Amino acid sequence: MEIECHAKVNLTLDVLGRRPDGYHEIRSVMVPVSLHDRLVLEPAEEEIVLESRPPATDRLEENLAYRAAALLREATGCSRGAVIRLQKTIPVAAGLAGGSTDAAGVLTGLNRLWGTGLSDGELADLAIRLGSDVPFFIWSRPARVEGIGERVTPLPVAGPLWMVVATPDVPKSTGQVYRWFDELADVGPRPDAGAMEAALARGDAAAVGRALCNVFEQVMLPRHPEIARLKEAMLAAGALGAVMSGAGPSVLGVVPDREAGGRLLERIRPLSRDAWVVRTLV
Repeated sequence: MEIECHAKVNLTLDVLGRRPDGYHEIRSVMVPVSLHDRLVLEPAEEEIVLESRPPATDRLEENLAYRAAALLREATGCSRGAVIRLQKTIPVAAGLAGGSTDAAGVLTGLNRLWGTGLSDGELADLAIRLGSDVPFFIWSRPARVEGIGERVTPLPVAGPLWMVVATPDVPKSTGQVYRWFDELADVGPRPDAGAMEAALARGDAAAVGRALCNVFEQVMLPRHPEIARLKEAMLAAGALGAVMSGAGPSVLGVVPDREAGGRLLERIRPLSRDAWVVRTLV
């Protein structure tokens, strides 16, 4: 069984507050994009085997794809094994949910391969135990994501959008980004999710560009000027709008069409070796 595990970008991202349990309530408009990892699942007797190219840098028990397989087996009482072959393209720790999409691909794929029979809702209940972005990928379509990531509401969209996604070489800890955000005395501009959802429903790329907003930029851009330079370069080169995705450091720039994306890609290439022209999935 072969599965494409797609990256996501956040068109809007707002942090509404910290809960007593330490998790943060968020509201985000998220869309999957054509950039993807490739996942191959094969049945095995009992053992769960993970093969990753390039090789995974985390310990096996910490790898989200492996943890997803182990969690599904534990939750369903299944005793079967699997060989998980993963070809990585999405950069890790980049704000594109590369690990989360792989975990969701393993959950949905092994649910079919093993015949465990869980519904999408039941898979999403397992997915939130792996990470806040994982439930989104059970459906992998444009959505409003709320709570700690467990509330996923699909959104109507008129069609695909084109954009350039670039990942500068900036180390980042998502936990640290949240801690910096918690220290803000005053949060600046917040996203208008309603405006973004209306723009997506109309297929209005220019309005999508105007509505892009991520509150994490307020703590990441001052500390990492290379992210700010990349965003500014996209705007100067003609992007309809640009914004950091997730907790960064990736930046997306909305463009009118694929050809404009190619031109923008060449302009920003000196600032980011990892960059792609992508379309959103609907």
